[in-house]
Amino acid sequence: MMQAPDGHPTLSLSHDRKDNEESHFTISPAGGVYRVGNHAVVFPARSVCDPATDNYEAAQWDTPCTAAKRAIKVHAVVKKDGNRTWVDFSPELRFVPSANPSRWVWLFINTPEARNARGDLSRFNILYASSIGGVTVNDAATDASLRTYVDTRSGATFRRIEHFSGYLGTAGYACDGALEGCAGIENALTGAPTP
Repeated sequence: MMQAPDGHPTLSLSHDRKDNEESHFTISPAGGVYRVGNHAVVFPARSVCDPATDNYEAAQWDTPCTAAKRAIKVHAVVKKDGNRTWVDFSPELRFVPSANPSRWVWLFINTPEARNARGDLSRFNILYASSIGGVTVNDAATDASLRTYVDTRSGATFRRIEHFSGYLGTAGYACDGALEGCAGIENALTGAPTP
């Protein structure tokens, strides 16, 4: 099992919130921990790119940007679907790139199935999704800093995120054909070539 990098935050997630809910929070330039249902996002200070001057495109996610100097309001939606937890954020935001894990924005997803889990933990993953129910992408396949870590004591999965739109947390992921691009997802998780 791979250990999370030095400088990553640690959290205790509550387990008493609804599976499906909406919430609003305001990201301060000073950073902070923001709860979204049973899940959370951790922002270091000055870690959000200024949406007034920044370009939100996949090709730009790793390029330098100017940090926002004002608070930014965010709307979040959580939807639990079997062993999948979707979390979707708006507006679309990009985060200030850094090689230092203590400067990364981290997403924590409450994953009770991971508590006391043994063996291969790759079944617990957080994938990028452009929207709830949308096509998912294992972006860690091309950027190892985006890999998912599993805390088997608390039952939390967590990873660095480069931007806001949506994410899917999985537990015991099975490709049931309900998701578009399912073969590509399974191949990305197992390392097999995509057909």
